[in-house]
Amino acid sequence: MENENGFTLVEVLASLVIISIVLMSFMAIFSNTNKLAVSNSEKLVVINLADAYLERVKVQADEYIEFPTADKCNSKEMPSFIYNINDKDYRIEVNAYQDSDECRLSLINVVVIVTAVDSNMSSSVEGYIPDVSKD
Repeated sequence: MENENGFTLVEVLASLVIISIVLMSFMAIFSNTNKLAVSNSEKLVVINLADAYLERVKVQADEYIEFPTADKCNSKEMPSFIYNINDKDYRIEVNAYQDSDECRLSLINVVVIVTAVDSNMSSSVEGYIPDVSKD
């Protein structure tokens, strides 16, 4: 047992400190990546929900919009409502209006705004539907 080469206590402690610093930086990266993934997932839900409700309004316009009767060129703001997906609440607003050019073309401009209640992340989408009250 003449040649007993090994690590000293200082070398072992130094290597533990270096390994813990490296692992802490990886943990911070994983934590930030997880937060970003959750945020992007919620953005995707808000965007897709806005697109889906615009398509619903295009198909069933009379359920979401009050078509003007006497004054053909006006704006209507419908009451917003709460929609729940994956135990999260989203506020949906459907706004419809016409300006003079759209009135001439018998089009109603529809804007759907979806806002996540907890995080205030929102998305809006805009489209046109035919004004069936002129038929």
